[in-house]
Amino acid sequence: MYSSNVPREEFQPGAPAPLDMPTWADGWFNGTLYRGQEAAGTVEGYLAVGRRPTVGRFEGQWREDGGDGGTLAGRFYGPLVVGSAAGGSGMRPLLGWLTRNDTHFGLRLLSPVTGGALSVEGTHYESFLPAPSGPYPIGTQTVHLVDESRGEEFTEDEEDFREMMVQLWYPAGETRGERAEYMDPVTFGWLKHRAPIPLFMIPDRAYTFVHTHAYLEPDAAPGAFPVLVFSHGYDGVRAIYTSLIEELASHGFVVAAVNHPYIAGITVFPDGRTVELAPVPGDAQQRDLYFQRAFRAVTGDILFTLDYLTRCNDLHPILSGHLDLERVGVYGHSFGGGATADVCLRDARFRAGATLDGFFRGEVVQAGLETPLLLMLAEGRTRGSDIQELWSSLEGSAYRAEVNGSAHYSYTDVGILLSHLAPLLPRGILGFGSIDPGRLVFITNALLRAFFDVHLNGAPVGTLLSLADEFEEVWFAYR
Repeated sequence: MYSSNVPREEFQPGAPAPLDMPTWADGWFNGTLYRGQEAAGTVEGYLAVGRRPTVGRFEGQWREDGGDGGTLAGRFYGPLVVGSAAGGSGMRPLLGWLTRNDTHFGLRLLSPVTGGALSVEGTHYESFLPAPSGPYPIGTQTVHLVDESRGEEFTEDEEDFREMMVQLWYPAGETRGERAEYMDPVTFGWLKHRAPIPLFMIPDRAYTFVHTHAYLEPDAAPGAFPVLVFSHGYDGVRAIYTSLIEELASHGFVVAAVNHPYIAGITVFPDGRTVELAPVPGDAQQRDLYFQRAFRAVTGDILFTLDYLTRCNDLHPILSGHLDLERVGVYGHSFGGGATADVCLRDARFRAGATLDGFFRGEVVQAGLETPLLLMLAEGRTRGSDIQELWSSLEGSAYRAEVNGSAHYSYTDVGILLSHLAPLLPRGILGFGSIDPGRLVFITNALLRAFFDVHLNGAPVGTLLSLADEFEEVWFAYR
């Protein structure tokens, strides 16, 4: 059975997940039950989708206006629905024909089975990605930025300035219109072929199966919100961190996620140009210079993005007046995690930084960073000499969370995508650890949200520290 006290207005496409949404669910539905042309009751419940959003299972409950009701469960295969409904009159089979679009569905139940002309019409919402839990719907916009104060160090053209793509995620007001795509086909093609083994079982159009929870360019919600800059890992792309961005946006943060050309696996510009990862030199000395250049580019991109956001607060058609630039944080994964600590040392505008299995280099390792820092680490990373040296030098509030069963690439969406698109493929082969991918994302989002709430929104530190007792997979330290 499912809670009957979930407000029906929360079961709207794009709205935050109901509070009692089961952990197995990928989405939810609600609708009106019709007997002939007359409304006769309600239906609501949850969806778990398979390798495609058009295949999966459902569980829920039904209620007739006269007071009768019960549970229902079954599977859907494209347009076909099969299952059973239980209630006061016992168990009855369900068989019907389903039609739907991105947000609405209709179901015609076959009369020989149901004993009458029954149908259901309503709304649904599903995604491979975890549903955000915050009170705000989410808006997003992607912008192309050019920093004319920096030449592009990865090309020889002296007139080639540093470019980057930045995706803005923000708390939205009323959301209507087109849902944002998860990934463009060029980027997905790159991602599919990054695996160490052929992923022939994943269709080339599988990027269309993955739905974000954000809408394209709606108005921002009323108010001024804290600001975060996100930086992806080396040979990564911003899109594969969507589940670690949407959750924060749904809780009232504006997040600017940077795609760093030549450091990203691929960057696609609005005019169709693509820039892939710059090749690493074979010579050891040249390789070290290469990574210095890459690190310089990433930290410069983060700082330039914050400068851009500062201008946005006066000039941006959607976000003007909605950015609280006294509450600014930064977070990143891997290479971007190392850059996160570095910019916190260099720029006092950043009031807090969080790193997702970051790799640290440069002055920050010994400098004694005073900015509050959260280190989320893959299993075993705590024993690394770079982590121990950095941890001992931190002078501000410092938090360390090592998650058992996690691996370096667990801090992305990719493990979740593979659990749908290639469910029989052992995750360990591809470097995603043994922890359930959805569980890792849930833990990471909870810690990130609590950390930034403490250090940007003034929440008591106990809000964060109390989470250490909630997750048995986490080894937590605080100083």
